[in-house]
Amino acid sequence: MRSLQTTAVALLITLMLSATPALAGEKSVGAFDANGDGQITFAEVMQRLEKAARPTFDSMDRNSDGVISDKDFDDVREGVEKLERWFENLLQPFLVEEEPERMEF
Repeated sequence: MRSLQTTAVALLITLMLSATPALAGEKSVGAFDANGDGQITFAEVMQRLEKAARPTFDSMDRNSDGVISDKDFDDVREGVEKLERWFENLLQPFLVEEEPERMEF
């Protein structure tokens, strides 16, 4: 069973990947430079990415109360584990297990 930390990292990566299209779609830094000073701060990036990350957060917030509770987190973790098992089962016929090399003395 995976640790809670591993699951949290996987969920964080999912959130980051969901925000990637917001970055990829922009053709100029101006889209991120909210105050027009020619520099992009972390706060400006986060403000821009919130639109992309919000749907992912909302999908994890199973009861729509604005927070991800232990129950919400467990539901998402279980979904991730089911998806992993589905992929493993899908790929299993294509994976060849090699026999360990035998050493003779």
